[in-house]
Amino acid sequence: MRLVTAALLFVNAMLAAGPVLTELRPRGAKKGSTVTLTLVGANLDQGTEILTTLPATFTPLTPGMKGIPYLLELKEDAAAGTYPVRVKTAHGISNILLFTVGEFPEIESKAGSTIATAQAVTAVPVTINGKLLGADRNDFKIAAKAGQRLVFEVEARRCGSAIDPALTLFDAAGKRLAHNEDAPGIGVDSRLDYTFARDGEYIVQVNDARFSKQEQNFYRLKIGAYNYPEGVFPLGGKRGGTVALEFASNAGPVRIEVKLPEQGDFTTVAMPGSPALPFRFALSEYPELRTPVAGALPVPAVVNGRIEKPAQVDRFTMKVTPGESLLFEMQSRELGASMLDALITIRDAKGAKLASAGDVAPPDDVFSLQTGNRTSNDPYLGFKVPAGVTEIAVSVEDIAQRGGPGFGYRMTVKKQAEDFRLSANPAYVNVPRGGTVQVVLNADRRGYDGPINARIPNLPKGWTAEGGFIAAETVDSTGARSFSRRGVLTLTASKDAEMPTAELAVIGEGKLEDGTRIERRAAGAGMVVDVASGTGLPDAASSDRQKPFTAPWLGMALPVSMTGAPSATLEVAFVDRTAMEQGDAYNFRWKIETKNPGIPMPAAINADAPGLRDIRVINMKATQKGAATGTFTITTTKATTPARYDLIASAVLMVNGVRETVMARAITFDVVEGGNNETSSKSPAGDR
Repeated sequence: MRLVTAALLFVNAMLAAGPVLTELRPRGAKKGSTVTLTLVGANLDQGTEILTTLPATFTPLTPGMKGIPYLLELKEDAAAGTYPVRVKTAHGISNILLFTVGEFPEIESKAGSTIATAQAVTAVPVTINGKLLGADRNDFKIAAKAGQRLVFEVEARRCGSAIDPALTLFDAAGKRLAHNEDAPGIGVDSRLDYTFARDGEYIVQVNDARFSKQEQNFYRLKIGAYNYPEGVFPLGGKRGGTVALEFASNAGPVRIEVKLPEQGDFTTVAMPGSPALPFRFALSEYPELRTPVAGALPVPAVVNGRIEKPAQVDRFTMKVTPGESLLFEMQSRELGASMLDALITIRDAKGAKLASAGDVAPPDDVFSLQTGNRTSNDPYLGFKVPAGVTEIAVSVEDIAQRGGPGFGYRMTVKKQAEDFRLSANPAYVNVPRGGTVQVVLNADRRGYDGPINARIPNLPKGWTAEGGFIAAETVDSTGARSFSRRGVLTLTASKDAEMPTAELAVIGEGKLEDGTRIERRAAGAGMVVDVASGTGLPDAASSDRQKPFTAPWLGMALPVSMTGAPSATLEVAFVDRTAMEQGDAYNFRWKIETKNPGIPMPAAINADAPGLRDIRVINMKATQKGAATGTFTITTTKATTPARYDLIASAVLMVNGVRETVMARAITFDVVEGGNNETSSKSPAGDR
């Protein structure tokens, strides 16, 4: 990202928290235009740098009461799309918000909520920037001629908004002419393509389909007569290669060739001559094939296919060896440009079914919740070739027997049935000088059940990373599985630590049964936008299904910066282990250190050991009331899986009336077979 520095006119030295962006005004602009961009948020008055890839120049303006303004001059050749914007101050970096570059003139919404109060749109093409709050409906009045064609398109979720937009077109009498909630190729966003039968005035209405209150509640309504893509094929290609693309558009196929970048997991591709936002496009390291594939499928490879007709089934043959392990991974919905709910099935040469993935149909309307939703994960299948099998048939189809130009897929096949993916949260961290932060790790196990050890290589001077263990998953004698898919890594900066010059990478390592080590780089969220629950109805929008919007396609690992020293530090130390009849007791002590004697001490701290089964934290107490020290015990049972775990601890303090959380460095300790009548005072983890 590029850095743009602004010398601000006022400083509030009392604010030590990191900067937070809550709004960009406006959320987009026409390429080549000059606008005033105002950053709205908290703790932005410390001297601000803008970090962005936006092709523009920024000139600081006099700060106002409602934000930090800049004169933004977009370049004439700026490509349409969404660009990340974050800021950096003396107290760290902020979250990311997306700014959208478009091709139409832009205006602000002043729309009413009835036909009578509708905002008149006097010229098209145009992009209207608006907001919705709960049950809001924004109405816009347009004049159209008989035979005139107009496209109405809402950009919202694709740009980082939490609303689920819907579009409705009415005539002047209030009769509904057309409606759309989710359109092909644009996920939860909506689009109407309408040709008017007669001259007259018409109303286009924008509302949130869930009528829910969202903090990020903006939308961009685009109106004009233009062509747009509804899908792209293939959905990806090999890094550094040249790929022939076909866009499925309202006007027919559009074909181009694109040179792909050498690095990264994603890029973007756009249909020439269209103002529509570009598609995300996957990149791989393997040979890329397209259907139909002649002969046996090679390994490794990526097969690019498309279920073009309802009930179509794509079939592939493979030569295999008994005992061989294979992994099949599908990419379709997660790329945002496909509606395929894929089903992968493996059969032997006689047609007998050996394995499948994706058999459970998703809830209705699941596509409208594709971003970050657990029900939209594309299937994968780990497969070990049975004895006597030397040839298999692999089929791909849509579970609902649908098909069309927007039902593309990428199926990666490689010789390895055990694998995992790793993700790191939060999307960015500000580490206090002399303090510690926690990075939560989530493992998406794809056949690999063993332990995972995460680390951060190439740390700057003065930085340490500890913890990051995710224990193995096991199955007991009753068949019950002990799940272990979360870990926590702590990141600490000393008081004289060097400032990082680049984002950090979290690497997870596992070891297969044959001794092969596999390493996976943790994907970062890029940005996180909370999506509030919908209407409360028991459908796919209910609160237990609404997941945050994330942007892993930004390709960020762990952006990091440093902030001022914490008000206090927390230290936790292992004391000893006491064997019990039904398990063990692991005893710890904690200590809070601060140079501010006025900070009240908590009566207890928070402690957890991710992945540790059948444990309790007991006897959590300060040594005396108001003391800065205390003790606690973690007890296990005979059902607790012996393994290596991390103790994660934090304390909440009230500093000048504001809650501040301080975190301890992770302590790694080994849980042994319980009840062995042995008492130990040794370090709990041995060699790390």
